[in-house]
Amino acid sequence: MNNETPTAQPPSKRSIARMLTGSLTVATLALVLFVLPVEFRFDPTGFGRLTGLDQLAAATEWTELAMPQGGVDIARFYDRPFRTDTIDIPLAAEDGDLEYKLQMRAGDAIVYSWRVLEIDNPEWFYSEFHGHTEPTPGEVGEVMFYRRETGSTDNGSFVAPFEGIHGWYLQNQTEYPVVVRLEVAGFYEVIPDQIPPQ
Repeated sequence: MNNETPTAQPPSKRSIARMLTGSLTVATLALVLFVLPVEFRFDPTGFGRLTGLDQLAAATEWTELAMPQGGVDIARFYDRPFRTDTIDIPLAAEDGDLEYKLQMRAGDAIVYSWRVLEIDNPEWFYSEFHGHTEPTPGEVGEVMFYRRETGSTDNGSFVAPFEGIHGWYLQNQTEYPVVVRLEVAGFYEVIPDQIPPQ
């Protein structure tokens, strides 16, 4: 009785060559029949057209659209990097108010979000978002209102229609002081010393 465990024989060079040849053949067929017609719109065998695979490639083509006409700017480009700021604006109780302003050129863009950090009744908080020119002495300035509302938060984007001061008038009509947190990013300059020391 032979108790020896049979040992596995390594594959011969001939069987390795057959496996390698078979793998290369399958890979080449997949490339020619599937990948080339779908990814590169190249169908040397006609298999892509016959099976409809060439239609998958057609679905990935792009048609270039013309930019809109009539003064609509889809993209704007600037000669300086954008900036971001987070500003806490304290307001006293009972009609404590403040105007927080940004200096902007015509065409400058911002995104912003502000909120009153703690308030019981949002309807007791009033805000205006507006812009005005910087008049020279003896001239009348111009002002444009973008939004007037009550509520404890506002989020938006804005493109300055003219060079000047653009910002928010904030009024706390509650019986206790509040803090408004303004987050703004874009192309602007903050006017210094707007918030009085507490």
